[in-house]
Amino acid sequence: MAARRVRSGADLDAGVRAAALAALALALGGLAGCSSSDGSGTPSAAESAAANVAWSPCDDLTAASVGRLVGSGVKELDGTLTSPRCTFTPARTGGPAYDVNYLWFDGGLDAALDAMGASGAQLEPIDVAGADAARLVVRAEKSGVLVTGFVQTEGLVQSVNAAQVAPYDEDQVVAGTKALLATLAAKAPTTPQG
Repeated sequence: MAARRVRSGADLDAGVRAAALAALALALGGLAGCSSSDGSGTPSAAESAAANVAWSPCDDLTAASVGRLVGSGVKELDGTLTSPRCTFTPARTGGPAYDVNYLWFDGGLDAALDAMGASGAQLEPIDVAGADAARLVVRAEKSGVLVTGFVQTEGLVQSVNAAQVAPYDEDQVVAGTKALLATLAAKAPTTPQG
């Protein structure tokens, strides 16, 4: 099923628009340094606890694998111990950026979207192999394109936010987002422990 193309910001649900803009800011923003909070180079107790996450969607993604999926070179940004990220920024100026996130939520995709303040009606259902549910929304403007997709497997909801400034290839950004969603669904664990 083809995704509905949302053209006007006024037509886009405020929750979806806010999530896409936040992802764009994260994806295109600078990366904080990876040092400890006390400057000693030794992680603090909080940083060590944050690093002890059993699973992250980035565990199975690399810049090379994402670049192949999306058809464009990317650089991986993992963030810091206390502020992890799963972001892939363009290797070349003007290329697409992709930000991956997740949420363990037992209520299903529609309930998760409601909890995040996003209207499920704004997101078109798409088919993703291995997924219980998947949704996608595209906002293409003269200045750039934003694509947000969600995929649910059991109690795990994963999202991909993609952005590219003009000139852009909307079909490539949509295809890249769908390919990332399919990979996330295929590699999704069944529990938070991985």
